[in-house]
Amino acid sequence: MFLTQFSGFCQEVDVDKLYREALYEYRDGKYSKSLELTSTGLNLAPDYHDIRVLQVRNKYALQQFAQSGVDLEYLLSKAPHYEGVKSLSMQRLYQLTHLEALEFVNYLLKIYPGDTELDIARAQFLLLLERPEEARKIALELYRTKSLSGGQLYDLNQIMNLTVKNAVQVTGQYISFSEDYSRSNPWYSLSAEYQHNFSKMALIGRLTYSDRSHSNGNLYEVEAYPVFSDKLYAFANVGVSNGSIFPDYRTSASIFYNFASFFEAEAGFRSLFYNDNGYLTAIAGLTAYTGKFYMNARAFVGPQRFEDLVQNYQFNVRYYLSTSENYIFARLGSGISPDDTTLYTLAQENPTLEAAYFSAGMNKSLGIHHIISIGGGILYEDLPKKEKGYQVTANLSYRYKF
Repeated sequence: MFLTQFSGFCQEVDVDKLYREALYEYRDGKYSKSLELTSTGLNLAPDYHDIRVLQVRNKYALQQFAQSGVDLEYLLSKAPHYEGVKSLSMQRLYQLTHLEALEFVNYLLKIYPGDTELDIARAQFLLLLERPEEARKIALELYRTKSLSGGQLYDLNQIMNLTVKNAVQVTGQYISFSEDYSRSNPWYSLSAEYQHNFSKMALIGRLTYSDRSHSNGNLYEVEAYPVFSDKLYAFANVGVSNGSIFPDYRTSASIFYNFASFFEAEAGFRSLFYNDNGYLTAIAGLTAYTGKFYMNARAFVGPQRFEDLVQNYQFNVRYYLSTSENYIFARLGSGISPDDTTLYTLAQENPTLEAAYFSAGMNKSLGIHHIISIGGGILYEDLPKKEKGYQVTANLSYRYKF
C-alpha cells in the first residue's frame, strides 16, 4: 500500500515537472517541443487542466486548429469555468467560417448563458452573415438590460451603426458680425436631411435654408457615399438652388483610399455654377488615424477669379472620447472652403480675400438613437479700406438614427 502511494506521488511530481518544462518551452516560442511535453503529461494525467489549456495554446500557435477542437471540447465539458477555457473558446470563434462561428457561439451560450461578450460576438457574426435585423435586436437588448464596459459599448455602437437603415438630422447655424462690417444683422441657416443606408452605399437628401437679412434662399442636395472595398470609397454630391446666395447648381466628388494601415488619401473636385459661369476647385487631402486621434489636412485650390486663385487650406483634428460618435473636434484654416455653402460666395466675389478661422466643438451620442453636436468658431477676414473684421459662428445639430 505504501509503495503504491509513493509511486502515485512520484508520478504527480513528474507531471508537474513536465508542465513547468512545457510552459518554459511555450514562452520561449518552441511550440512543437512544448506540445510533445503536454501530450506526454496528458497521457499520464488526462484531467490535469493546466496542461490541456497549454496544449490548446500550442496547437493555436502551430495553427493546428482542427486538432485543438478535441482538447477544447474536453475542457468545455469537464471544466468550462477553469481559467483560460472561455478565452480560448473565444479565440476559436475567429478560426472558423462565419457560419461555423455562429453555430459555435450558440453552443457556447448554452454553457455560458447570458454572457455579454458572447452575445456581442453572436451579433457580430450575424452581421457578417448579412442578417442585420437579428444583430440589431441583440445589440438593442444588451444596451437596454446590461451593465457594459467601455469596450463593450464601443462594439455595440459599431454594430448599431452597421445595422442602422435610416437617420434624420436637423442643423442650425448662427453668424454674427463685428462692428467693422457695413452689415449689422446676423445671418441664419437651417438644414434638414434624411439618410438611408443601403448595403454598400449611404444616400442623403438635404434641404438648406439661409437668411442673410437682405436676401434668402434654399439649396437642395443629394449626396452619396458608395463603398467599393475595405480600402476604397467615394463621395458624390449634386445640388440646385433658388436665390442668389447659393450657386445655381453644384456638383462635387471625392475618392478616398486607405493605405499603410492608418493613412487615408483624398482626391476630388467641387464644381459650382453661378449665372451660367462655372468654377472648378481641385481638392487633395491626407488623413492619419493614430491612437484616439483623427488628423486631416486638406487643400482646396481654384477657381481662378480675376487672375487670382481662390485657395483654402485647413487642418482638422478629432479626439475620440469613447465610441466613433463621441469626440471633440477642432479646425484651423485659411481662406473659405467651397463646402461652406453659406459663406463661399464671399470668396467668389473677392478671390484675394484673406481669411483665417478657428472652430471647435463636441459630438455626443445619447443612447443608441440620439446624437447631438455643438460647436462654434471665429473667422477673421479682409474688409474694404484695409480693415479687418470678424464673424462669430455657432452651430447646433440633432441626429436621430433608426
